[in-house]
Amino acid sequence: MKHIIRTLGSGQRRSREMRWLEVLILSLAISGGTVHTVVASQAPEREAVYEQAKKALRDGRTEAAYQLLVQYETNWSGEDAFDYLLGVAALDSGHAGDAIFSLQRLVARQPDFSGARLELARAYYDVGDNELARIEFARVQSENPPPNVAQTVSDYMAAIEIKSREYQASAQYYIELGGGYDSNAPASTDENIFLNFVLNPTNLEQSSAFAKVTLGGLWNNPISPSSQVLFNARVDHRANPSTHFVDASNIDLGAAWSWKSGESAASIAANTLFSALDGEYNKRDIGVMGTYARELSDSWTMTGFVRGGAIRFEEPALEIRDVDQVLYGLSLSQDFKSAQMSISLTGNTDDAVDAGEQFSADGYGVRFTNNWYRKGGSVIFFDASATKTEYDTQFFGLDREDDLYAITLGSAWSQFPSKGWVTTLNLNYSVKNSTVSLYEFDRLEVGVTLRKVLD
Repeated sequence: MKHIIRTLGSGQRRSREMRWLEVLILSLAISGGTVHTVVASQAPEREAVYEQAKKALRDGRTEAAYQLLVQYETNWSGEDAFDYLLGVAALDSGHAGDAIFSLQRLVARQPDFSGARLELARAYYDVGDNELARIEFARVQSENPPPNVAQTVSDYMAAIEIKSREYQASAQYYIELGGGYDSNAPASTDENIFLNFVLNPTNLEQSSAFAKVTLGGLWNNPISPSSQVLFNARVDHRANPSTHFVDASNIDLGAAWSWKSGESAASIAANTLFSALDGEYNKRDIGVMGTYARELSDSWTMTGFVRGGAIRFEEPALEIRDVDQVLYGLSLSQDFKSAQMSISLTGNTDDAVDAGEQFSADGYGVRFTNNWYRKGGSVIFFDASATKTEYDTQFFGLDREDDLYAITLGSAWSQFPSKGWVTTLNLNYSVKNSTVSLYEFDRLEVGVTLRKVLD
C-alpha cells in the first residue's frame, strides 16, 4: 500500500511542468470540449487572469495560482472555467477542502464533465472521504476514459480498498508453547542460614525444568484514520515440576486508546493482572499508563511513559507488601538498515500502603537492547539491564539496597517449524546483590518458545 499511496501523492500526480496542460487535454477528451467552450466565452480581463493562473500551474507554482484565483471567488464563482481552474489550483496546493467546494459547483452544473469529476474524486481522497471518492472514481471509470486516466482511477480504487480494510475492526489470536531449564526457579538465596535462622527449603535456590502455555487475543477497533481502540486478553501458566510451589498463573486484561499524527504518537492504556501461585490466588496489579513517542528523524525515535498502579496481595500475611507504584521511563531508539538499537532510562517509586512498612522504595535503572534482522525473517536479539532499588526502612536492622543485573541473548525464526509459526530460543542470566543476603541470588534460564498467530 505504501507504494500505491506514494504513487498517488500530490507531488507525483503528473510532472509540475505539464500538470495543467495534461489535465486540460484529458478533460477535453472526456467531456467532449466543455472546457474549450466555456473558456472561449470569458471576457478578455478574465482571460488574462486565467492565462496567468495556467502559467503558474505549468511552472509548478500551485500556491501562487491558488492565491491569484481565490481573490476573485466571490465575483467569479459559478462560472465553469473559474471553478475548474480554482479547483485544480486548490487541490495541487494542498487546499483540498476548498477544491471540493469549487469542483462540486462545477459538477452540479456540468454532470458530464468527467475531468472535473476526476479532480473532485481526488479531492475527496485527499481529505480522507474514501466513500465519496469511490463513488466519483466509479463514475469516471464507467465513461470509458483514455487508458492513462483509466490506470490512474484504478490505482486510486486499489488504494481506497486497501485503506478501507486497514480501518476495519480486526481480531488476532495467538497460542504459545514453551519449555526449558531454570537453575533457580524460586529466585532465592543459596544460603540456608540467615541471622542464625535456618531457612525453609522453599526459600532456597532450587533448579527445575519448566513448561509454559499462553493463550491471548488482541482486538483492534479504528475510530478514525489516526486513532484506534485496542483490547487485549492473555492467560498463561508455567509449571515447574521440581518446584511446584512457584508454579505461576496469570490473567491479564487491558484496553488502550492510541493516536498518531505525523511524527507524533500517543496512547493511554489500562490493565489489570490477576496472579496465582501454586493454584492459589496470590495478588493483583491494576494500573494506567500513558505513552508518547516522537520521530526525531527518519531513523531516531524518542519515547516516554508514566504508569501509576496498585499492587495488592490476597494473603493477610503478605498484605505488608501492598504498595502504590509509579513507574516512568524515557528511551531513545535508532533504526538501521537491518538492525534496531535502543537505550532506556527507567525509575520507580513504591509507597507501602501501611505507613512505616518495609516495602516503600525508590529505584532507577538503565537498559540497552539491540535486534539484528537476518535474511529469511530471523532475528537475533540482545538485552542488558541494570537496576538499583533503595528501601526507605531497615530490614532486620539492616539498610536494604538491591542491585539487579540481567543479560538476555536469543534468536527467533519465522515460519519455523512450519508456516505461521515463530520459534524463539533465548538464554537469560541474572544476578541480584543485596545488603540483606536473604534477597541475593543468581539465576540461569534457557528456554524455547513456539508461537502461532491466528488471524
